Amino acid sequence: MFAWLMRDGRVRHISIVAGLIALTVIAFHSQARHLFSVPDRGDPLFSMWRIAWVQHQLVADPRHLFDANIFYPLRATLTYSDAMILPAIAAWPLAWIGVHPVIAYNLVLLATFVLSGLAAYLLVRALDLGTAAAWIGAVAFAFCTFRINHFSHLEMQMTMWMPLALLALSRLLQTGRPRYVALAAGALAAQWYSSMYFGLFLTVYTAVFAATLQIAWKIPLRRTALALAAFLIAGLMVFPLGMKYSRTKAIRGVRHIESVAEFSATPSDYVRPIVGPAVYRTLLPQRINGERALFPGFAVLFLALIGAWPPLTATRAALILAGLIAFDGSLGLNGLLYPLLYRLVFPFQSIRVPARFDMLVTLTLAVLAAYGASRVLSRATTRPARLVCVAALTGLLMVDSWPRYDMEPMWEAPPSIYQSLPASAVLFEFPVHPPADRFLENVVYMYFSMWHWRPMVNGYSGFNPQQYADTLNGTRGFPAPATLVYLKSAGVTHVTVHCRYWDEMVCEAAMRQLDASTSVKRIARSDWYDAPSSLYEIR
Repeated sequence: MFAWLMRDGRVRHISIVAGLIALTVIAFHSQARHLFSVPDRGDPLFSMWRIAWVQHQLVADPRHLFDANIFYPLRATLTYSDAMILPAIAAWPLAWIGVHPVIAYNLVLLATFVLSGLAAYLLVRALDLGTAAAWIGAVAFAFCTFRINHFSHLEMQMTMWMPLALLALSRLLQTGRPRYVALAAGALAAQWYSSMYFGLFLTVYTAVFAATLQIAWKIPLRRTALALAAFLIAGLMVFPLGMKYSRTKAIRGVRHIESVAEFSATPSDYVRPIVGPAVYRTLLPQRINGERALFPGFAVLFLALIGAWPPLTATRAALILAGLIAFDGSLGLNGLLYPLLYRLVFPFQSIRVPARFDMLVTLTLAVLAAYGASRVLSRATTRPARLVCVAALTGLLMVDSWPRYDMEPMWEAPPSIYQSLPASAVLFEFPVHPPADRFLENVVYMYFSMWHWRPMVNGYSGFNPQQYADTLNGTRGFPAPATLVYLKSAGVTHVTVHCRYWDEMVCEAAMRQLDASTSVKRIARSDWYDAPSSLYEIR
């Protein structure tokens, strides 16, 4: 066993993983202690629903994987947001052994920090910078401020494929070995199936990175062809996913330019913090829009500046050029390249937040920080001095991005009324409130649906269809008789009422009106967290 661990530096790699696990538990100690809680009851519930739907439908009816149970009777509603297919498959073993969806979600969420750090470590090690510098690169990437800012967005944490794509492409161009074609294509495709935002952004980033290396290293034509083959194979692997999304383009349309402009960064956003020491938020300008709070922290900037200092190698030049493209991409409509991409390339017309290109800026800074750490550590002449230096740099990086988040305990199960639903039921759940993009109630109903999977008119996603807005208008004044007629005409067979999310007096009055109505029949009622929930069948 010991010989197996020693072979190929396995002890060193296991130590790195153990260190990343320790840092993750320390940084997110509240989350690690309370695995039945979430930072908020919005996007985490939405992610749980997407993961659970993919797991359910791959077994029940994989041909209709994208026909999710929201926004009935519309089809392919999973394409209204990121499908998160690979995270769902990765979490499948936890579901198979009966782990509760909330705990499974949190375990996957915390694991992304370890895996992203490990991937960055492998990349930097491949650059021959040494274990200590690779550790610093791993910490800088895994615990960067961007990922902390998006702690509630699971798909934004699926960044482990980014360093692996760079590693495979650089090895491919260096060696020309065909196996790196498969690794590069697999990493790019995996990023698409994990987070389509990052899949699109990473494709642009790696294309610039690979092209720069090809020119700097004067790569032979055969190796260049292999690199192009890697991108082509990745495209073929992603093609089925793209086709599913293209079929709902007519319904989803394009992102309005006003919305894209709102989430296009400006250079000043890169000095606006949202996490880290309170002194940052005191001394630096604030940004109300959290998507555009892009300050990476002083420690990583300092190390990256040292790492980028001349003389430059081809790899560092490629990283810097790709990082500049990512920076310009994060500026969105305020940049140079993005307006052209928005006009000409369909996937970019579906992007709401160009500022998320910052994750690739962060990747550049993290790898350059590893170069900087290597230069700093070279000045330490003794082993104890190097250990102290590594510990100090690690501490500074962690302080720069120290997380701040709330903890909301989750519900173990939905109201028991859903046990009375027939298999043919089509649901509409109350209360819902306009405007149509309000989601706090609907993500809760989607969470409940993980226990029954009946189609529902309600829904929330990255895109909310006009039909749902029309439904909200048609049900104003519920439970007036006209609204029940409208719901029946829309194909709804059952209605739920949850007083937990409604004004108590209004809800009780609505229930009394429904109980007295001949248009509906109450088939179940139960208390859920000290408030009644009722299920009615439309006659």
